[in-house]
Amino acid sequence: MKQITILGATGFVGKILLQKAIDKNFNIKALALDAEELHDFKHAIEVIEGNYFDKDKLQKALEGSEVILSTIGSPKNRKLSSEDEDNYINSLAFIIKQMQANKQTRWISISSAGVKKEHENLPFARKLLRVKLMTISKSIINIKDRELRLLEQSNLAWTTIRPPFIKEKVEGEFVADKNKFIGNTVDVNQLSDFMLAEITSNKWIKKAPVVGTK
Repeated sequence: MKQITILGATGFVGKILLQKAIDKNFNIKALALDAEELHDFKHAIEVIEGNYFDKDKLQKALEGSEVILSTIGSPKNRKLSSEDEDNYINSLAFIIKQMQANKQTRWISISSAGVKKEHENLPFARKLLRVKLMTISKSIINIKDRELRLLEQSNLAWTTIRPPFIKEKVEGEFVADKNKFIGNTVDVNQLSDFMLAEITSNKWIKKAPVVGTK
């Protein structure tokens, strides 16, 4: 079974993704600022305790994995400085460089339906979402826009999934589209299943699907 690394494993999406990956018998490494937050999973995973901005810890977390999955996002409850934003970009730039050195190619991450690719024309509903997110935190958009540019310029086999608001127990069908806005919410379990399914799928490589539950 493939070894994977999960970044952001202690977050809302990360913990659900982690449990589903355990259920599918993946060999898992997880980076966590506080290892105690993953205490309930320690029997089934290797925990690297450290910060997303610590290059030594990132390097250890990446080693030996065939696929890297990231649910890392900037905090929504505080304003970030331009230096804080740069730290996220620098970490992803380091990850890309390290993956290339390790001959690792597959990267799967979560962004936002409000994030746009270069020269992409957003449908009206996604424009509204982008404006709404900018009022909550400009950093959410700034960071994810810049991260997508980095991935587009890399030679990784990347997939960046762009969901709207992520919630639990959203009923309906999960849908992915290259540009079209699907709805206001996506079910966290469906989103996690989609991330794991992408490990063995070629459909969305070097693409940024917009997803939702409708």
